[in-house]
Amino acid sequence: MKKYWSTLHLFQVLCIFIFIRTSSPLTQPNIYNLLQQSNTRPPTANASVPLGVKLGMYLESLGNFRSSEMSFDVDLYVYMSWQDPRLAHNFSDYVLINNDEIRKQIWLPDLYFANARQASFQEVTVPNFNLFVAPDGTVAYSCRCTLTVACSLNLRYYPMDQQLCSIRVLSYAYIAKQVNVTWFDKNPVRFNEEIGLPEFQIEHVSNAYCNGSYQYALTENSYKSDDFSCLSGNLFLSRSIGYNLVQSYIPTGLIVMISWVSFWIDRRAVPARVTLSFTTLVSLTTLGNGLRFGLPQVSYAKAIDLWYGACMFFVFCALLEFATINSYMRKSEKFDSMAKKMQSVVLTGRRGAAGNVVDALNDDWCTYSTENGRLKTEKSPRGYGKPDTVQDILSERIKFIDNEFDFDTKEDDEIPGNMAMSIYDNVSCRKDEADSSSEETKFSTKPKRNGTNGTRKYIDKSLNQSGQNDSLIVATYFQISANHSRHALKIDKSCRYLFPAAFLLWNVFYWWYYLVYTKTPIDK
Repeated sequence: MKKYWSTLHLFQVLCIFIFIRTSSPLTQPNIYNLLQQSNTRPPTANASVPLGVKLGMYLESLGNFRSSEMSFDVDLYVYMSWQDPRLAHNFSDYVLINNDEIRKQIWLPDLYFANARQASFQEVTVPNFNLFVAPDGTVAYSCRCTLTVACSLNLRYYPMDQQLCSIRVLSYAYIAKQVNVTWFDKNPVRFNEEIGLPEFQIEHVSNAYCNGSYQYALTENSYKSDDFSCLSGNLFLSRSIGYNLVQSYIPTGLIVMISWVSFWIDRRAVPARVTLSFTTLVSLTTLGNGLRFGLPQVSYAKAIDLWYGACMFFVFCALLEFATINSYMRKSEKFDSMAKKMQSVVLTGRRGAAGNVVDALNDDWCTYSTENGRLKTEKSPRGYGKPDTVQDILSERIKFIDNEFDFDTKEDDEIPGNMAMSIYDNVSCRKDEADSSSEETKFSTKPKRNGTNGTRKYIDKSLNQSGQNDSLIVATYFQISANHSRHALKIDKSCRYLFPAAFLLWNVFYWWYYLVYTKTPIDK
């Protein structure tokens, strides 16, 4: 009987030992035995109910925005959570797993970044991930990765634009009926407040869904189509205008203002105004090439293109204004030169020109005797076909070019003969009284001298009258020259106020349109 009770007592002790053994922490390796099992399918107990996967992300850093490539780099943490009943254990707390070999034994959501051009997981100094398993099999998984994300930029309002860049996450193989990916309920997308971008400011971030129907299982003759879960983390960025203001807007605006200096330069200083106009035009062209250096070649006009085009227009108008002024001043100088040359002729060459007129008259007339013994003066044979009067002789030598009283000169340094004679337009001719010589009618090529004194008296009288007319012509030419010069000065004075006023109005409209009118507030 004692032997029976001792055997029973030994059996009880053994049972207690086994119970304690199985409930002690020494059973911890059992979870690893579970993890070593191959789990290649989603842990869904019911095939009709999709597996729910929660997702969140934290943006650690942003940078390297490349407008020409329309991409940027981001370093982020990805957080995922789902329930896998196959990983349930009897521990009271989460089980930490940071062994990469064990992680490969666990089923993980096959999520990928749809608009990432490049993606990589951080593995310095060890693979940057952690995985926690709750007693009920709930898995909390996080990893750190670096992405080069494509972002379609709308540069129509550059550099006062606002951009929306998204990071899209999809399930690669499982449709929404199998794996349904959704955001965390609270603050699914967050970012580091210390992120400082040289060109952009982060207005805020938000989460959205981009679920859609996609084709999969494609073959040559068939395919399947179904809905896939798609999550979008949106970044609302506002470009800082400081860099472009200093490097683009202020320099081009100053170049436009420098072109206005020509309005204060003497309108007769052609080399100075030409140099200034072309220098500003070339400088503006060089700056314009630099503005487009780091931007993509889009088919539409950007805001900075309109600014540059307007600056080029103002500089070009200043150049046209100079061309107009130069045209007026050339006419003014031409009439001034005409007036000075004519004045010089009036003061110094009147008597000599009058003698030439009398000689010309004597050369064209001859005397002959009539039947009654009286001498008569008429044109010599070589004089036929020539003008009948001094007025006609001199008028033939005057050439008018246009309605502006321009004249044609072959050499500007010499006084043309036709201009020297043009002061005697009012001289008229009369026939001299002839003396009797012979009954036979004969022509003599020798000039008649008897009537020369009378002719000179008549010319002297005519010269007094023509002198007044010449003075009037000289005064008229001086007046025309002064009118053209005053007209040029009037244009210059008008442009001194017109150009700055027009440029100011353009600035008011430009900045109001892009900073106020087209600036849409971002809904946070």
